[in-house]
Amino acid sequence: MFSTHQHPRRVGRTAASIGLIAVAGLVLAGCSGINNASSGGDGGDGGESVTWTLVTGAQADTPNAAVQNWFLDRVEEVAEGRITFERTATEALCKAPEVAECVRDGRAQIGVTVPDYTPQYFPSTSMVSIPFLSQNAQAAMQSIYDLHEDYDPAKAIMERNGLHHVATWPVGRFLIGGHEPITSVAQFRGAQVRVSGPIIQQAIGNEGANIVAVTAPETYEAVERGVVSTIGGAIDFPVNYGLMELLPDWTDPGIGQYSTFGMWVNADAYNALPDDLREQFDQVTEELNTGEGIAAFNEVAAGQCQQMKDAPTVKSLTAWAEQDTQAWKDALGDSGQEMWIELATEQGLEDAEGVLEQYLAGLESYDDVAYDDATSACVASFGDR
Repeated sequence: MFSTHQHPRRVGRTAASIGLIAVAGLVLAGCSGINNASSGGDGGDGGESVTWTLVTGAQADTPNAAVQNWFLDRVEEVAEGRITFERTATEALCKAPEVAECVRDGRAQIGVTVPDYTPQYFPSTSMVSIPFLSQNAQAAMQSIYDLHEDYDPAKAIMERNGLHHVATWPVGRFLIGGHEPITSVAQFRGAQVRVSGPIIQQAIGNEGANIVAVTAPETYEAVERGVVSTIGGAIDFPVNYGLMELLPDWTDPGIGQYSTFGMWVNADAYNALPDDLREQFDQVTEELNTGEGIAAFNEVAAGQCQQMKDAPTVKSLTAWAEQDTQAWKDALGDSGQEMWIELATEQGLEDAEGVLEQYLAGLESYDDVAYDDATSACVASFGDR
């Protein structure tokens, strides 16, 4: 779900200088105004056109980048060139934990990253981290979209923070990786665990684990140095970040969806769009949230399974026994929902209980939406590799 681990490479001075000049130019462009607009330009009908700068924490070739790129490509297609995006490389202009701030202050107009890096801005989306609550990623994505279209408290928190919500999607089913198979919560006791998501962090911490606060780019080194012994994350975390090189055993404890990536637009930039462009932008946003985003995600996620199968360092990819999953679920009871309501309220979300009720109603409403989970399919097929 995060950045791909890359081993250090030497970069020539000339290339480095060109990169610095390019980034500096983007900074100047991002600070020069909310919308870089012009009359005519490449717009097919001669109307006003805009160019927005993208900042992203989604690494290339990951499922989250696939969702991002589908949206950008489709907006440019529907707007017939009147909306275009200056696509900066991952973390080139703003580090992943700073993306939301960069969009809020106008250095960029659209951003993609993990909401948990700045959770104070996104209490209306963090309910996905409640364990065992959501299994169907499409239902979760569409329910969060509906909340920010129709429910005033969710809309208000975005407006307060100067953001317009585009999409929030789960990063994939929760897996646990370690130096040996982890088959029950008893093995969390004393473990040094890196996991993203406020409620899942607390749920694992309550079982005796020590939660280690390191960012995604720091995780590989933290495992190498022994600072972290156990990882909780989606399947692209071991694959794209290289952690399957270090941790041989992975398992699905049955929690389901647990964390998200998000996409937001600077609210002033969105409101400054001409009416026709805003309608086109909203049209693509709806397409993204009602199936196209998860389809793009799953297409790439399916390929990650094969990489897990092909990796000689991976010994196992399994699922917990049903009784062990149920035991953890029973032990948590409603505490996850209660923790989220308290946390979201502290972060300024009005009527957090009502927001959660609306989200749960959405999950139920969309429960029959067709959805094939790439991680579950991978676990089922791993034994036959």
